[in-house]
Amino acid sequence: MVDKFKWRTMGNPKCTDSSNINEARFGDGYTQLSSNGINNNSETWELTYTGEKEEIAKVRDFLNSHIINSFKWINPYGEEKMYRVVNQSIESEFVGGRVVSLSFQFAQAFAP
Repeated sequence: MVDKFKWRTMGNPKCTDSSNINEARFGDGYTQLSSNGINNNSETWELTYTGEKEEIAKVRDFLNSHIINSFKWINPYGEEKMYRVVNQSIESEFVGGRVVSLSFQFAQAFAP
């Protein structure tokens, strides 16, 4: 069974769409393009979650355990897709008192 990211993200989620294509440029200015593979479009999300230290610890544990293993998440477009956490993208900022702001990135995955 695949895990699901259940926490609501906050702030302004930012998505970057990428296409994996082959490109050949010719001397006469013509460029030939073709898709590379069946999953040639993917997305990466920059996200934040802010809360009390105890809740952030649970989110952080989930994120650290899903750098290699993928999980389901419903993105802001309302699409449920598979993602994994981008390595070295998890950052904690202690805002004050018991409040922590956690930022991280999700990259679309195509297999569990």
